[in-house]
Amino acid sequence: MSWVKTVACILVAATMASAQESGIRVRTIRVLATDPEAIAKFYEKAFGMSEIRRPVTTATFQEIVVNSGSTVELAKQARTTPIVITTRSKDDPAGAMASLILQVPDIDKAIESVKRSGGTVLRPVRKSSTGYMVAFVKDPDGNQVELLMTGE
Repeated sequence: MSWVKTVACILVAATMASAQESGIRVRTIRVLATDPEAIAKFYEKAFGMSEIRRPVTTATFQEIVVNSGSTVELAKQARTTPIVITTRSKDDPAGAMASLILQVPDIDKAIESVKRSGGTVLRPVRKSSTGYMVAFVKDPDGNQVELLMTGE
């Protein structure tokens, strides 16, 4: 293994350890789709995933959650990070919504850390309809990240 690969592996491991120590974890990965039903079927067929729930279904917006597992029961028990397939309007660019959702133990501290590290607040903290505290930030390159704090 080259020294570059070795250093990269060490950095990844250190970053993961730091995130675990801070209590931050990847909650979900969001995939934007103009046809969520079709994309959910793609992940099921291509990767052996199964649908585990539909948190939102309206006439114009849909969320379909899939996870690793050939059956619904196995997917619900999986310890892997789920994928949330979310409606994207045909007129919106692919990056119009946060693709990374991080669960944080203290949302205010996370936002301050984002600002100190060169990121910006896109949408300030608000309480969601499900009772979670939610905020949206951007990293220095403009990628959106959703921050989520539960009452746990």
